[in-house]
Amino acid sequence: MTHAHCRTNCLPPLRPDEVPILAELVRHAALGRIPLHVPGHKRGRGLPSALGAWLGAAALLDLTELPGLDNLQHPNGCIAASQRLAAAHYGSDDCFYSVGGSSAGVMAALLGCLAEGDAVLLAGAFHVSAWRGLVLSGALPRLWPTPFSDALHALLPPTAADVAEALAAHPDVRAVYLTSPTYQGLVAPVAEIAKVVHQRGLPLIVDEAHGAHLGLAPGLPQHSVAAGADVVIQSVHKTLPALAQTAWVHCRRGRVDAERVQAALRLLHTTSPSYLLLASLDAAQAWLRTAGRAEAERVLQVVGRLPQAPAPDPFAWDPFRRWFATRGPDDSRLLLQALADAGVEPEYGDAWGVLCLFGFGLAARDVMRCEAALAAWQRQRGEAAEGGSAEEAGDGRWLRAWHTLADEWRRVPPAVTPREAYQRSSERVPLSACAGRVAADLITPYPPGVPLVVPGMRLTAPVRDALCELSSLVELHGLGRDGQIRVLK
Repeated sequence: MTHAHCRTNCLPPLRPDEVPILAELVRHAALGRIPLHVPGHKRGRGLPSALGAWLGAAALLDLTELPGLDNLQHPNGCIAASQRLAAAHYGSDDCFYSVGGSSAGVMAALLGCLAEGDAVLLAGAFHVSAWRGLVLSGALPRLWPTPFSDALHALLPPTAADVAEALAAHPDVRAVYLTSPTYQGLVAPVAEIAKVVHQRGLPLIVDEAHGAHLGLAPGLPQHSVAAGADVVIQSVHKTLPALAQTAWVHCRRGRVDAERVQAALRLLHTTSPSYLLLASLDAAQAWLRTAGRAEAERVLQVVGRLPQAPAPDPFAWDPFRRWFATRGPDDSRLLLQALADAGVEPEYGDAWGVLCLFGFGLAARDVMRCEAALAAWQRQRGEAAEGGSAEEAGDGRWLRAWHTLADEWRRVPPAVTPREAYQRSSERVPLSACAGRVAADLITPYPPGVPLVVPGMRLTAPVRDALCELSSLVELHGLGRDGQIRVLK
């Protein structure tokens, strides 16, 4: 189970019971049987050469639910054993694997914890998958936006006081949903929020898609399972050494029915999951328990040389992320070009800043190239300022637009429920003519996938003007190329 190109994050030799899925796949591949079963590529034999040359021996592990390989829909063998090992690492009562990413996990959490008509507090920014979970469950949103930091050019997570105020304003809430860390890397005070939520006897669901690595070593904030959350969804592939599309869902029993969450995940999953993805999840849980801590400590030391703005109290930064707030679109382009010139590809950049996501397997020289690009950018922006062409950070149109949208979210309640907005017929109208209408689609800058407008929201004149402003600065999913927006009939 080793490879010639392995680096410091590779697994040491492990017993089969430490990687139960991978061990069973390797055992089955070694049998050399004629594959008269799906998938159709027949263990790589029939793969087009353009792909087969890259997959290599991995194609031998792309199997199906054969004897000994368990079944993700009803795991009771090697998959169940691997899930128990992952749960033990985080301290959850149950861990359920997802091959549909954390999006499937978020939807399953909401579907499993809420019934039709139940109200859920969406505390702060949330991913579009949360809204889809409301459509599926029939639950009702109680929206509580949190501030936008002009200094950081980033949405802040909620505080415990924010959540307490929101719960007082919405006594019908049956669960609280929180995103931490944010896309830019700010970690909420989850333990304090959990106390507020649990005092009311409610469950706390945390979308921790970007935090599967938290708590792995001193210097990293604790993960949300340790902080007391009841359901925690983590994208394994986002920060751990795992294949894309892998995720898992943790449950702590008592305030939630873990079997309902599992049943919801089963409803959303394919009945033919990729065993390569399951093997990747299996290897990730073993890596966490063996090589993970030492590798996390190494990366923390390497990344520590890069600058990071102080986190506002009571939040903390995920030190594996660096969000570089810029003066505006031109300044962002300047930084993106400096990174490209150094051979560095960041996570993303927009009119507000540029995000770099560091992680396992990166060498010190990789971080040094990023550091050199940042130094070049600082020199170039200084020259731009001397030439009188610099944009001012606190006076951009994009900041005013963000504040307008946050004010309207708090002021204007949804006109219809998420499910009704999904089911009703709609039409497209020019953005300039949408004031007074009800949105039929999510309007989302992607990344990060945090909605600016949700279906069922009344599109006031300030919302229309803010969207017009933002559409000239960032790409907005949900707006047609012709500048039209879908509204309910």
